[in-house]
Amino acid sequence: MKKSVFLFIIFVFAGLLCNAQQNEISEFDLFGCWVLEKIDKRPSTNIDIYKRCDAVANKDVRFGSKISLLAFNDSEHESTNTYACYTTITEKGTWEYNKDTKIVSLYSGHEWLKELKQYDPEEHASWGSPEKFEKIKFRVISVENNQLTVETKPKQYNKKLVENSSE
Repeated sequence: MKKSVFLFIIFVFAGLLCNAQQNEISEFDLFGCWVLEKIDKRPSTNIDIYKRCDAVANKDVRFGSKISLLAFNDSEHESTNTYACYTTITEKGTWEYNKDTKIVSLYSGHEWLKELKQYDPEEHASWGSPEKFEKIKFRVISVENNQLTVETKPKQYNKKLVENSSE
């Protein structure tokens, strides 16, 4: 009798541990500041491991890799400016997380495109102008131990236009 109760308890704990590993990644898990650490060897060409900004010394941060996923779908990300000797600038934008596909998309340009739309709505409409530009896209693999493991999507050298049907 004691053996069967003991085995039952073991199976219950094993089942709970298996379910704990299958937890869904929520938008809340992604909030915060993330950077890539300078490392000699990457695990794969399309796999990156972001770490919390406060967990990596400034001298160990990969140039232009900082992203901040903020509340209300606001974002900031570093980008390099080729016209200014490859200096980094922080671009403000928005971000979206699709819980089903685990894809995070960062967008920019929405502020100045919105101003253009308000300033001259007829001209903006005649251009067929987008509401925002897609800048960064990755699929979240895991979030654990202050690390965000992602599969990066191929870089698009031309900014992808994104229409916003809600406005």
